[in-house]
Amino acid sequence: MEQLIRELHDPGNQAAPDRVHTIQRQIQLLQREKVAWQIGLDLLRHDEAIIRFYGALTLTIKINADWDNDQIGEDERMKYFLLETLVTRYLQLIILPDENFVIQKLCSTLVTLFTKLDSEWVFPLRHVLACLISGNYVSPASLPDMQQLCEAGTDCSDVQLKGILMLARTMAEDLGGRSSTSTVQGKVTDRTAANGPDAWQFFRFVLNAPATIGYHGVPAKASTELLQMVFGSIPFWASLIKHLIADADRAQILSTEALTQDCIRVGVEYFDHDRLTASVLQMLHSLQQSSARLLQNALPEYPSNIAESRKAKELVMALLSGDWTLDEGTYVDLLESIMSQVDTTTSEYLHSGRYTQVIETLRQLLRCEGIAYIEDPFCQVALEKISEMVEGFTDWDEGDSAQPYIQRLAADACDACLLKIQLPEEEMSTDTQEWDVDERAKFQDFRYDVHDFFQSAFAVLGNELIEGIVKSIVAQHEPLDWSLVEAATFAFTAFSDTMSSDPDTYDGLITAVLTSQSWRHLLQSGSAVPDRARQTSIRFIADNVVYLQRHPDGLALILNFLFSSLHLQASASAASRAIYSLCNSHREALTEGLPQFMDSLTTISDLGDAERHRIYAAVATIIQGLPTEEGRVQPLSELLSNISSGLAAVENAVADKTETLQSYTDIMQTLASIGKGLRSPNDTPIDLEASNAEQSTFWQHGPGAFIQRDVLALYRVILQKVGGDIDGAFVEACCDFIRSGFTEDHPSPFKFPDKIGLELVSALISLENPSIDTAMACASSFLASASSTNIQVYVSGILYVVISNQQRVLSIFQQSRQLPDTNFPPSSLDFLGRLITKWPSTWFSLPEGEQMAGVSIELGLALMADPDTLPRRSAASFFATLADCSGPTGSIDVETIRCMCNILQQYGPRILSLVLRLLGGECARSEIESLAETLKRFIQKQLMLTKAVLRDAVKQESGMMSEKALQATTLEERNRFLAQAVALRGGRKTNDIIKDFWIACRGSGFGYIA
Repeated sequence: MEQLIRELHDPGNQAAPDRVHTIQRQIQLLQREKVAWQIGLDLLRHDEAIIRFYGALTLTIKINADWDNDQIGEDERMKYFLLETLVTRYLQLIILPDENFVIQKLCSTLVTLFTKLDSEWVFPLRHVLACLISGNYVSPASLPDMQQLCEAGTDCSDVQLKGILMLARTMAEDLGGRSSTSTVQGKVTDRTAANGPDAWQFFRFVLNAPATIGYHGVPAKASTELLQMVFGSIPFWASLIKHLIADADRAQILSTEALTQDCIRVGVEYFDHDRLTASVLQMLHSLQQSSARLLQNALPEYPSNIAESRKAKELVMALLSGDWTLDEGTYVDLLESIMSQVDTTTSEYLHSGRYTQVIETLRQLLRCEGIAYIEDPFCQVALEKISEMVEGFTDWDEGDSAQPYIQRLAADACDACLLKIQLPEEEMSTDTQEWDVDERAKFQDFRYDVHDFFQSAFAVLGNELIEGIVKSIVAQHEPLDWSLVEAATFAFTAFSDTMSSDPDTYDGLITAVLTSQSWRHLLQSGSAVPDRARQTSIRFIADNVVYLQRHPDGLALILNFLFSSLHLQASASAASRAIYSLCNSHREALTEGLPQFMDSLTTISDLGDAERHRIYAAVATIIQGLPTEEGRVQPLSELLSNISSGLAAVENAVADKTETLQSYTDIMQTLASIGKGLRSPNDTPIDLEASNAEQSTFWQHGPGAFIQRDVLALYRVILQKVGGDIDGAFVEACCDFIRSGFTEDHPSPFKFPDKIGLELVSALISLENPSIDTAMACASSFLASASSTNIQVYVSGILYVVISNQQRVLSIFQQSRQLPDTNFPPSSLDFLGRLITKWPSTWFSLPEGEQMAGVSIELGLALMADPDTLPRRSAASFFATLADCSGPTGSIDVETIRCMCNILQQYGPRILSLVLRLLGGECARSEIESLAETLKRFIQKQLMLTKAVLRDAVKQESGMMSEKALQATTLEERNRFLAQAVALRGGRKTNDIIKDFWIACRGSGFGYIA
């Protein structure tokens, strides 16, 4: 072991991860051997600290994993020898003193020993202190109480006291936070809590030591470390008080609480000492989160006594100046924790006066020096807490006397936020910005938090808030402060929904902004406007499309501004979105300008693909807005002619395969964008008198039929040109094209007959498709949009294609015992899971319906047996859906349910046996939930089958469960798990017992060793 440890830490091996892994594995194997008990004890006596560390680590692992296996608890001699050796060596090392990391690990070893109920080591702190004071190991059988030990320990050195404090903190930290879901864990927590009185007696002794030893004023450096350790331990032990067993002596519980409160009070008295401020704050922060009631009882004037103290005011001044350290940051954390536990839905917290200075501090923190998030991380905390107070005001009783206070607080916070969201001048332009991506994202997050706050503050301040923001824009004159204009415009967008719902009240304010000097300058100055001001203005325009429908006078000027912004890289994306949004909502009003829009298509070749596609979609919306179908034919024909010219240019260009494919993808996506733009708006009235035949005539058989034929011809030519050299982006473009007409209620240029839609979708379903997920999603969309009259034809058409490809996968798997490298299997099962929930009767009414289901189940079993997580989840989800639909429901006919039950009678035993094997420790932790869902559905809908199958599967002779699971659990435990799962009937606690079963099947000590 010693040689392996040296090799592991040899710098020459650090560049060889495989060698490091091999050494680690060898060490782990040695640590699990029975002789490792002695090895660990021997290593603890070694001269080198790192070797001693591994000695403690080895013993920790042995106690955790092999205490029961090696029957240490039943071996009285070995048990007491181990305890005496560990305690004696611990005392030697703390007096030495040893390296902190060694002592800390040995602390963990002692605490691990304490968790073994049959170790009979009940009071570790008292025992170790008694040994320390006596200078020799003493029996734990009859010890003085902690009060007597503290009185006898006044001569102990700081180093010795530190050893007891390390053990105390490790005990509470390691054991206090454990979940008590099991009986054993609950008993360990109770045993730990029973040591609370000892811990608090010792803490009080140490807290009073600086004064009794003669440290007046500021404690000496050595005692400062001890005090910091006490402050760090207090929250952990405070959280354990509630675990004092119910039948404990009431006087002892009250005494412990009094001791605790006394320690907290004494600890807070050190708040003003510079070297201890951070430790006291951290103690208060932790107590506030875990033991707020105890903290309040200890300090009746809390938190005002802290917030109004001299030290707190010094911290706030440092925060406001931007010159802050860790102490100031911890103080803000404390304020946040305090206000997080305040009920702001009533005004009681304001009337009490306890939080007045805390709230005043938060208000001040919104005006700290520095840029939000980047230089000033505290304004976000202040904003969040003030937001909660403002939001809580909406639940107050009307006319509360504290209402003016909240209004003043909200108004002041809004003013501060309007300043805080302003961008520095250099960040207004892409050319001069200095922030990196993360910094820009953080600042933008803060701005959106301010957005949300303004919306909350509106409920308190009303229209005065919006009017104030408008005034800050309107009041701008040359030279313009673009940073302020941008920030105010950004803030104004927070109220877009409010203003659009009440045009009579707010249209005048929007008009005032759009006609202000700053906006006139913005709309007419072209590239002279800073990038961020332009982007925010574009967003404002996009948010007020409905206003522009009511006030179209300035639409031409705004569109000119947007088209000029298209060719500026920083605003191209936002401008193209706004142009599409305006054209989509004003399609009929803009039809007179269609020739100009068509001409604009010749000027956008320098744009990115996505931006060009939006402009094509925008032009298509205007074409759709033409009053007659006859009028749409010529501009559509011109658009398709442009596409054909682009296609010819690609064919004649000299480029490699990748560039050519990108060009074809761009053309396909352009077609899809035109189809998207041609969709009828949602508010188009439906002609109830027109027949389907009349509606379909024009585009399918009438004068517009050639448009639909040309569109399909272009699609097929592109598909033929690309051939087999497709990638995911091309497939997605094809699917966007096919889906573009799905939302239409009647035939249109891109709404093809369903039989053509079936043909287009089916052609994309193959094992070779690199984006088969998208294709299968497109297939689901097609079935949802297809006519219900012939839905059986379309469902069966898609089913035959999917199942035939699944059979191909199974053939490959049967020949090679490996699944092909394609995402088709899980994608197809996901699709079938969606299909079976919507059209189960259509599926199983097919002559080959049950046979098709059998193919899918065989594929699902193959995926579930494969270790790949995502395909396994898809298979589990498919099986869960199949089981769910097989039970009695009001929406599925009896014959379909009978067919599904037949299928599950045939395949259910294999599905359930595999699910059980995986949940029996063979699946990854992340897979438990999806597999549990399958088991729950079978229990709920196929109870008798599930009970019969699993009752046999848990038996050793069935061979269904892994050898490891069979060795780690007894038949009684496995049957108990089944009984619990069945009794819960798939209820919410089923997942908990499944996780416990999974852990149990993994073997002894799995959780710790992992």
